[in-house]
Amino acid sequence: MSPSVVAIGTFDGVHVGHVAVLGAARHEARRRGATAVAYTFDASPRSILGGEAAHLLLPAHAKHTLLEQHVDRVVEVPFLSLRDLSPEAFVQMELVEKLDAIAIVVGRSFRFGRDRSGDLTALQRVTGDRSLDAIAVDLAEMGGEPITSTRIRELLRRGAVDEAACLLARPPALLGPVVRGDGLGRRLGFPTANLSIDPAVLLPADGVYSAWAFCGALATAALAYIGIRPTLGTSSRRCEIHLLTAPDEDLTGSTMEVHLHRRLRGDRTFASLDALRCGIAADVASVAASAPLARDHAYFVG
Repeated sequence: MSPSVVAIGTFDGVHVGHVAVLGAARHEARRRGATAVAYTFDASPRSILGGEAAHLLLPAHAKHTLLEQHVDRVVEVPFLSLRDLSPEAFVQMELVEKLDAIAIVVGRSFRFGRDRSGDLTALQRVTGDRSLDAIAVDLAEMGGEPITSTRIRELLRRGAVDEAACLLARPPALLGPVVRGDGLGRRLGFPTANLSIDPAVLLPADGVYSAWAFCGALATAALAYIGIRPTLGTSSRRCEIHLLTAPDEDLTGSTMEVHLHRRLRGDRTFASLDALRCGIAADVASVAASAPLARDHAYFVG
């Protein structure tokens, strides 16, 4: 096993601040002739220790895909196996013995060890005792506020996907298999692909979004709907995607990646199915007018 420089974090969303930490680890690894490692967890420590809902920004496999663009190796560890380790035991057992770490890179707000009792000062003390370097990266800021996963989640809960995109340096993405729906969209003249989204992943605020969708070789502007379809009196939350370029084949079972660019409107109840049809037509026209500006590339499929 070669020596490693280890960046530690949940890295939920792999946002601009995370990329700064990963970039510092990669730079340090190259300088030392070592392997750059992203050390991450299978669940959010705050969701387990603080009882918060998980509400991840990406499913695990998508997070790994992004992390692999910045480091040589990704190591994911079950957080429950670590929660009772002291700061000293965590550094010695997880980083020194398992990864042959010679340097550790973290953000300045980093906490670790039992009950998140260790902070940056504790990390520097523990690593100093073991002749390791602890490198702290300042929190990235935008608009005078730190870039954090919590801040991004708050934006998505408001439907502000364009603002979230600035903090992510990419559009917020929905990712999941296409499943069969009830065919209502097709009967209205606007067939949809119904996505099954990992329940641990946060869905943005209910409403209609301009989007770009990717599925296999298909890349097209799209209209994304998230909501409970109140016009029909239903209560289950759905994610439906109308593709402005019709696919050549049935997409059921395929994985679709959808980038959300702008919220067009909130969810609403229409007086009739005809009124709903007219509302969708207006939304599609809005997306079609702006689609050339929204073109993007897939991160996770294709």
